Amino acid sequence: MEAFAERLRDAVAFGAYIDGEIIGLSVFKQEDGPKDAHKAHLSGVFVEPEQRGRGVAGMLLRAVIDYGREHVEQIMLTVAEGNEAAINLYQRSARCPAPLQSPRRSAGRQSK
Repeated sequence: MEAFAERLRDAVAFGAYIDGEIIGLSVFKQEDGPKDAHKAHLSGVFVEPEQRGRGVAGMLLRAVIDYGREHVEQIMLTVAEGNEAAINLYQRSARCPAPLQSPRRSAGRQSK
């Protein structure tokens, strides 16, 4: 848990809430150092299962992209092979290149 918390120390998180309860989360993490500061990672989009299919994931993804436009040139993401819901979301909402690369299906997106 400490390693995960350390990775997110300088991250920006976006949440979706219903009646004060968090139902979704997306995380933006900018690379460190002058060589890579123009890049960031989308560290995932999660929506509670009972809230899926309502556009929440798309809104969370859009929040990361909009934030990224002001801070970086490229947003990268990684999708586990077989996670078709995430692949479809990213291709539809972020206009990622298709097909995504295997085996972990990585893609970069220019944010500007």
